[in-house]
Amino acid sequence: MVRWILLAVLVVALTATATIVVQSVSLEPSIVSGPEFPASVGTSGPTPKAVVEGDLVYKFGSKALHTKFERDWTIKNEGEGDLILSLEAPPCSCTVAGFMDKDRKVSGSKTVPPKEETVIHFTWETLSNGHYHKPATLITNDPEMPKITFAAEGEVSPAVMIYPPSENQTISVAEISSDKEKNTVMFAVYSQDKPDLKITEISSSLPEFITAEQKPLSEKDCKEINTKAGRQVVLTIKRGMTLGTFLQELVIKTDHPNEPEVRLSLTGKIVGPISMVPTKLRLRGNASQAGEQVNLLMLVQNQRETKFEVKQKPEKFKVEIVPGDKPGRYRLIVTVPPGLPTGTVEEEVILETDHPFAKELKIPISGFIRSAS
Repeated sequence: MVRWILLAVLVVALTATATIVVQSVSLEPSIVSGPEFPASVGTSGPTPKAVVEGDLVYKFGSKALHTKFERDWTIKNEGEGDLILSLEAPPCSCTVAGFMDKDRKVSGSKTVPPKEETVIHFTWETLSNGHYHKPATLITNDPEMPKITFAAEGEVSPAVMIYPPSENQTISVAEISSDKEKNTVMFAVYSQDKPDLKITEISSSLPEFITAEQKPLSEKDCKEINTKAGRQVVLTIKRGMTLGTFLQELVIKTDHPNEPEVRLSLTGKIVGPISMVPTKLRLRGNASQAGEQVNLLMLVQNQRETKFEVKQKPEKFKVEIVPGDKPGRYRLIVTVPPGLPTGTVEEEVILETDHPFAKELKIPISGFIRSAS
């Protein structure tokens, strides 16, 4: 009887052990991640071998902004098994890639039988200036080359360039004297990818005072800015513009397909026989219920007696010109009445004069009107 009991206990123990072993074996595969490609293509069977012709980085040198360009690579399978290729999503929307068949149809994956080949086709677009390096990666089932990364690399610059370089497409000129018949400003217009760039038209927003002519850049100038060729633009600013700061627009039309039109801001200051101290009026930010008064001194060369008339002023502002304590001195007084809406002020006062070399004066007014609280 004891023997039967011991035998039963032994059978139960062995059954429990077997159950534990089976459970351990069945759980093991869930811990280890599965193969990236079908298990039928393994090291024990025939394996593929991916071979790419040429350098994996396409060095294009320099291209203009917003240029699209293409490049193909041929991928051969020199192994014994099927080569399975799939494309990772490119990191940039400016890169488009796919496998091209004989009819030039593009797809995102490809299986290449042994001893055959396929073509991967890339299209890039230059969306920003500066150094350009945009990759795209293929996933393969070649155990010796699980990834293949292609890239395009080079330098991207604006299709049409200005020299001296302009910040925010702005050309700033020094102070221009109103007693000179004319003043000239020169700059270069050129293209790195289109040396034979042509300027078809140049116009300004103030054609009666600002005109432009063009001619080829000299060999010396081309060497200085490292370009094969270009155009020199000569702006002529004639006497008669309003004294003070100015902001005008210059439009340059070209034959470049990527940038047929360039818009530049032209800024500067016209100085002449009438100077202002300070050069602009700044509101101190008094409460709207109190109002405010600001003024500046106007000095006329040679103490010439001059007449002033208000041509333009902010609505509801009061503007007065009062003679000073000496000949040729005048006081401009601007009064901000109480009760105006709160907010920032960016305005200007324009005065007409009888001075032969200062027909107009432009005085900027800036600041703010705050609430009583």
